[in-house]
Amino acid sequence: MTTWLHDTFPGHEVNLAFARGLPADAFFEGLREQNREPLARGEANGWAWAVHDMINEEDDDYEEVDYGRLCPRGAEVVVFVTEPCSAKAHGPHFVYYRDERTTLFFSFEDFRQQRVGDNPDYLSSELFAAGVIGPAAECEEWKDGAHDCYEHEDADELRLVRAIVDAFGLPSPPLAALPLAPSPRGKPPVATGPVGAEPVGAVSESRPVVAPGTYAVHARGVDVAELAAACADAGYPARTQGESGSWAWVTWDAAAVRGGEVSQLAGFLTGFRYDERFGGPDRVETVFLAGTPACACANGQNYGIQHCEDHPFQFLNSRGGFGQTYFNVGRGRETQRHGDLLIRELLAAGIVGRDTSAYDADPDFNADGAVTMRIIAGHFGLPATT
Repeated sequence: MTTWLHDTFPGHEVNLAFARGLPADAFFEGLREQNREPLARGEANGWAWAVHDMINEEDDDYEEVDYGRLCPRGAEVVVFVTEPCSAKAHGPHFVYYRDERTTLFFSFEDFRQQRVGDNPDYLSSELFAAGVIGPAAECEEWKDGAHDCYEHEDADELRLVRAIVDAFGLPSPPLAALPLAPSPRGKPPVATGPVGAEPVGAVSESRPVVAPGTYAVHARGVDVAELAAACADAGYPARTQGESGSWAWVTWDAAAVRGGEVSQLAGFLTGFRYDERFGGPDRVETVFLAGTPACACANGQNYGIQHCEDHPFQFLNSRGGFGQTYFNVGRGRETQRHGDLLIRELLAAGIVGRDTSAYDADPDFNADGAVTMRIIAGHFGLPATT
């Protein structure tokens, strides 16, 4: 059972739902019409709220509540599914509905990797400011072999709930008083400056880091000779190669190799397959960039999954053998991503978030993803391969 409900409900797996923009009685009756009698209910801070069973076992009703039916135009509904699968001890889910549609959904288990909905970044500014997403929010202490991340799981969950509650002004009760206690793993990471303080276009102009029709892998932790040799041995001899600062890089003609295979190799280079060759684990980090169009497959428009072998993600950062952050660029595709490594820069540039007025002012803003590519290059300090 979660520790952030005002009251516990023994024997019940409950959802906590809030609604505003419609009469409270209409909200409660809408729940009853879906066979969910509120166990507790009330009104405060402009919100109606109800705690109800996730399912109705007495009536063999195991269907999920359709909160979209309770959220007409002009209304908002916020839902915490506290125990979506208690048998497997899965973490809570959060959903935000607005104007009949699902604006934001995420699981507490992997919200730092992926959020979905009409605007997956609806709360990203607040979550980043609270230090629960972004590069500083990830726990790195597990690598020492003695640290157990479960020790601060409850405290981290409370900080996430606190950020959501503050963003919407949700009442308490039904929520318990939520202390601002930091995670036991140390001081909570917070934003170092106001999100959005940097104007759109603040990223400096430079040559494209990757040329059209080209795939490029940047790697640090190895020199260019090691990188080129590893790629050649894997069956992908580079067309061009170079080195600048801490980065070595290789490129391929996109017409000559399959992008999905090359991007996969970029991840392999950072993992156990190459530990012995490169002198130990966690030595190498890579950035894969594709100067090819984003995949037009239907799946590629909505989910952070590999689309097809011929159309890899246009950006992929790998460490430890795994893709840490990856997404396509341009025309708002950055919202459909895995990972929040670049969330501060994307918010500041108006590419993601609630304030995306740059798209309204100029429908062609970042249409080709050039602004995002400059953000990527600036974040990592990547040399141009053109």
